[in-house]
Amino acid sequence: MQVNQPQGGTAEATTTQLAVGDEVSYVAISGGGRNYRFSARKAVIEAITDDIATLRSSNGRTTTQPLSKLTPADQPNALTRMLMGGQ
Repeated sequence: MQVNQPQGGTAEATTTQLAVGDEVSYVAISGGGRNYRFSARKAVIEAITDDIATLRSSNGRTTTQPLSKLTPADQPNALTRMLMGGQ
């Protein structure tokens, strides 16, 4: 579940429900030692079990990610928000 809080407001947080079939983006981290690579990836939710989503990317590979790490494809993902200074 992704929570979006309006910046500096007293309004209540809105929750975006993710469902099977939704296109989402997430940040993948690879590398190790002294070098790490961050990349934004897109996938489609194939299944949801508890708080874990099974995702299928465009190349056909599947991966699992916590729902808290997923962002709807039409919204800025965590990597984009980090590069924009948390906006």
